[in-house]
Amino acid sequence: MNPRAIASTIVAALMAAGCSTTARLYPVEGPLSADIKYQAMEAQVSGITGNNGKITLVMPAGESCEGEWSSAAGAGLTLTHASFLTQHDHLWGFGFSKSTGVGQNPGRAILLCNTGRRIEIHFVTGAGTANGHGLGEDSEGNVYRVMF
Repeated sequence: MNPRAIASTIVAALMAAGCSTTARLYPVEGPLSADIKYQAMEAQVSGITGNNGKITLVMPAGESCEGEWSSAAGAGLTLTHASFLTQHDHLWGFGFSKSTGVGQNPGRAILLCNTGRRIEIHFVTGAGTANGHGLGEDSEGNVYRVMF
């Protein structure tokens, strides 16, 4: 293999590695939170250099989940009393503002699992970063704190 081909392969691998991150889902309410063996679950999130991408997760019992996420870059958002995030305000913690404001990007992810479970995640990221936090819930009655 010539040096130019090797360099291209290395650059492509580094770019691919920089386009994904790991999100951790911590069960905080529901059946999974009651069982101490269920700690953080790790989801693989791709496409983070843009405003949407794929997300995959394997649940503790081996259930496979996949879906997509999307984020509205630069959007200001004020949450209402009927939103999922305000319903679980006690999980956000003291001092969290209900307006994402300028510099934070609201987003959602939806995953469908091979057993029929559906997971929906609401999150915010810092503008220009792949770092954020949010809450998710599934069709089995579980609520998750999400960090990435």
